[in-house]
Amino acid sequence: MAEIHPIVWFIEICIFLLGVSIGHSIILLRIHREENRRKELELALLEKRSNLMSQSKRIASDLEEALYNAQVRQEIDDILRKS
Repeated sequence: MAEIHPIVWFIEICIFLLGVSIGHSIILLRIHREENRRKELELALLEKRSNLMSQSKRIASDLEEALYNAQVRQEIDDILRKS
């Protein structure tokens, strides 16, 4: 009976260490999934940002052109009013 106790303790220790290693692996898996999800969201934001930047550049150039045309028309109207 005395010989059985060390064997049982050894088996219990092995089972405990197996549980710890499985738990550690599960935690690491969840952390990696969360990191991957965060990276995917960052990439999606960067893609949307690049689209918005190109659209804003286009809008800015259109707005600049419209302001220039309005200024030219204002100057033409001022010249016509003087004469």
